Amino acid sequence: MIMAAAFELSGCGWFGGSKEAKLVCPPTFTAPDADKMAVFNAGGTALNDVRYGVEIADIASKCDRADKGLTVDTKVSFRVVSNDKTLRTGSFQYFVSVADGYKNILTKRTYTVPFEFDARMHDLTTHDELFENLPLRDVSTGGNYAVIVGLQLTEAQLQFNRAAARRPTIAVPPTVSVALPPQQPKNSASTP
Repeated sequence: MIMAAAFELSGCGWFGGSKEAKLVCPPTFTAPDADKMAVFNAGGTALNDVRYGVEIADIASKCDRADKGLTVDTKVSFRVVSNDKTLRTGSFQYFVSVADGYKNILTKRTYTVPFEFDARMHDLTTHDELFENLPLRDVSTGGNYAVIVGLQLTEAQLQFNRAAARRPTIAVPPTVSVALPPQQPKNSASTP
């Protein structure tokens, strides 16, 4: 009985045992204004000039303990839509950054994703998976960091996204009913 209690206490950190810190995963989210990308035909800047578009459709991440700190496994899904019937292949870039609690970007990596359209396709979904290592001494501090995913945009593409987000909505004024007095039937037989 005393031996059993000693074994239980050794698992709790007594007699040289150590208690593992609770693993806290950093949150993963999309960078503001970088969830969509419009690729324009040469010289185009308007909505009807878009050759194809890309959007981040989904982000899922999980983390595990690593030899040093923790590893974040992130799966990103992208949707690609083409307005150009001749477009068969292409690529786009996205980035993954790690930021600390003070919004300082600690790392940023850029990845290229190729895509290929079948002759009958005009949209497709493609996926990418990546691993980020956070060399933390205490894995319970993982929540003090964030993994940020976004499409790698040019300045023109970023401004296009921001302008689309600010586009005013058209307000339709409510219809006002006005009651008109009933008209008197005209008597065709009456003379003035």
